[in-house]
Amino acid sequence: MADNKNMGMNLTLSKSDVSNIDNTELVEAIKAMRADFKSETQNKVINLALRATFFVPAVMNKKTELVEGADKRMKFEDQQTARFLLVTNPDKGTYFPAFTDRELLKDFPSEQPFQAFAMKFPDLANLTERTPTVNGFIINPNTEKLPFTKEILGGIKQVIADARKKAQAAGAAESTEGGDKPNISVSTNENPEA
Repeated sequence: MADNKNMGMNLTLSKSDVSNIDNTELVEAIKAMRADFKSETQNKVINLALRATFFVPAVMNKKTELVEGADKRMKFEDQQTARFLLVTNPDKGTYFPAFTDRELLKDFPSEQPFQAFAMKFPDLANLTERTPTVNGFIINPNTEKLPFTKEILGGIKQVIADARKKAQAAGAAESTEGGDKPNISVSTNENPEA
């Protein structure tokens, strides 16, 4: 990937425990998929990626803004903004870099000091979807170089939505058939004799 660019975004940031993030199984699955590309290895990578948390480089800025408090008085409040760094390839487009390990992020070339921002796959996919100038995100742009384009993310989103509909339909069919669930009905009749 050639150039690093910036993408500004206002976020509500929260501290989370990133010490227990371990994406070793995902990295191994990516290597296995590359060695033997078939639907089973591809599905394993997708399923592991869906549960993964990635490190995304962002430049954090603090701006002071005048806001109205709960008591209707104006006060100064610090607002943090994250400007995500991007990678660009002249042929493939612009992507959010997503790293499986904090150590890999240290080698990310940038002229600006940045922080590692932990993001789960759905959050990163949502950010990608809302950013029109970005083609997707790429896992470990310096090593594995596994892209998740907007088209791939749209396909994953559709499969998940279809699976949810199927599960809801199966749950509704099971509840109408009696299944293992108890058949409970609520009566609004106050007179027990009626």
